Amino acid sequence: MKKIILTVISIIAAAVCLCGCMKVGGQSLPGVTTESAPDPKTVKASDYDNNLDGLEKYLTALGYIPSDCKPTEMMYGVIGAKDGDRYVFAVDDVPAYVELYEYDTEKMNDEGKRVTGEVKKDGKYYVFGEDGIAGDVAIEASLSDNGKYLVSYTLGGNKDTAEQRKKDFIKAVNEYYK
Repeated sequence: MKKIILTVISIIAAAVCLCGCMKVGGQSLPGVTTESAPDPKTVKASDYDNNLDGLEKYLTALGYIPSDCKPTEMMYGVIGAKDGDRYVFAVDDVPAYVELYEYDTEKMNDEGKRVTGEVKKDGKYYVFGEDGIAGDVAIEASLSDNGKYLVSYTLGGNKDTAEQRKKDFIKAVNEYYK
């Protein structure tokens, strides 16, 4: 059942990212612009708690997540995480899909070790646990330098712009409680 739910969620998320439309379920997506982001020097990680909620507030303060974008809680236990949220919003009128997960690096279970190990090695993890099995879903992701946060970030539009925005986003996560 979990596999079916994860597959459906992944398909819906991919469709939202790839469709290019700015509406989901008839509602406009909250958005940010790259030009209106605050000066990163004015936002300090130490002003936020070192947990997923604090990271999300930090990324919002930096202008990477719209302040009016509400997260959807993910089934984070399926990948061995302690907590996890998904955001769907627009960056410069282009759909973005972001998943953020928090791991307990001191008490990580086998599934968490598998997922974080795959991300460290290949920059992706497999939802059903094995590369190459029928119906398996590979999710591109990055792990923060401290190993506590996993990020999956997809932005449509211009490839160069999207890649730079993704790099900037992941850099901000890495700078959060190094």
